[in-house]
Amino acid sequence: MMNRRNGGHYPPNLLILAGLVMSVIIGICVLNFYYFHEVERSLFLQTHRDLKQENDKALNYIESMMQTKFEWLELFAVYCDLPDGSGNERWWEQVQDYEKEDSRFGVADASGILYYGNRETQDISSRDYFKKALDGEKNVSGLLKGSFQGRDSVVLAVPIIREGTVKGVACLELSADKLKQYLSDTDLSRYGANMIFKKDGEILISCTACENQISLFEMLKTRQFGPGQTFSEMEAGINGSQSGYITYYENDYRRLLYYQPMGINDWFMATFVETEGYENTFHQIKSLSAKFIAGSTFLLFCGVVLTLLIVHTRKKEEKRLQKDYLTGVYTRETAKKLVEHGLKAGGKNRFYACMFLDIDDFKKINDTFGHHKGDLVLVQAGQILNACTRQEDVIVRFGGDEFCIWLYGMRGRKQPEAIAQRIINAFHISGKVHASIGITLIEEEETEYDAILRRADQALYQAKGKGKNQYAVYN
Repeated sequence: MMNRRNGGHYPPNLLILAGLVMSVIIGICVLNFYYFHEVERSLFLQTHRDLKQENDKALNYIESMMQTKFEWLELFAVYCDLPDGSGNERWWEQVQDYEKEDSRFGVADASGILYYGNRETQDISSRDYFKKALDGEKNVSGLLKGSFQGRDSVVLAVPIIREGTVKGVACLELSADKLKQYLSDTDLSRYGANMIFKKDGEILISCTACENQISLFEMLKTRQFGPGQTFSEMEAGINGSQSGYITYYENDYRRLLYYQPMGINDWFMATFVETEGYENTFHQIKSLSAKFIAGSTFLLFCGVVLTLLIVHTRKKEEKRLQKDYLTGVYTRETAKKLVEHGLKAGGKNRFYACMFLDIDDFKKINDTFGHHKGDLVLVQAGQILNACTRQEDVIVRFGGDEFCIWLYGMRGRKQPEAIAQRIINAFHISGKVHASIGITLIEEEETEYDAILRRADQALYQAKGKGKNQYAVYN
């Protein structure tokens, strides 16, 4: 029978257990605070990455567009006859074709008289872009206020050179509204926007975040900046042609801005983002945390769930890192681990053939159409290989335009040839590129990864030697 005087005491084991539970609860609370602090930090780090990626994408698009226009103008400047005002020059019909709502083309003589496709003329002899072109420099003008049918515009100018002397200037004028349209069609358009401004802060191409503003600097001077950031530091960075991030507050909401020099005149590309979406996510997590701390039992349960969630997220991230960012197939290092493990397996659970694939004349594609076109070809190659193989097969981007396919499971010895022909046919149907393939079979007890690859590589050279756009089996 229990002594009643000891009735107010608890067994030591129970006290120890209660202490452990309280320690776990306190530990979870501490970890919970730390976790949500890291979540908040990670969310805004991700925002920074999204901002830079968006800014780079918009900048690359503008650069690509202008490069294409410049190449056309340079080609025109080489073959066109010189303007004499007669209206009988051979390029008049081409000029008229470029008379559009958002762009127009013109040819100026050496005195600065610019002839448009609608037979209008304009004296541009005092324009800086004309003077630079007369000095032999292709260039982009500053923002011309009201120059294009009452709208702002920019001009791309290329000198017309004959016998080493500039005889005229070919000009393509683009409305600022058209450039704004390019900048507005972005992945972050629901959260923010892109804009272009000059080194002195003057806004050239506006966006929704700074509507009716003339100067970016004047707008930011009235805003509260994030911790450790000042307007003077941003201004100094821009004057030094540096890129950077700025955090500021407007209507109690945090705004982020990323800017970088464009390499055109003294222009900068800026990308804004409103962080309500990110902050709402964080506040929702915080609210769930308050409910989570309500009971110790529920806390322990949620701690397990949270741990599983973190592990699941980590596994997903590790799985994502196993794939090539461009084509979506396995990286070389990841594939080697998978294949070496598969080669050691017995019975039917092993690889039975290896195929080495190379895109024919890939270097010529890059040299002729540029690396962007080459990247699209690689993306298409990854799609074709995925469509022509099974999920258990391992597709690898081995490097550059080379791919490796490891076929899994015991099949007939002619099966790799059928798959190779299917891949070649798929490339042929695409109508753009072709590929050569080398095939080697894997013996039942063979485990030497590098030796198998060498045989497949030799077979690929045999296919190349036979004229490309075909496969060869290692013999």
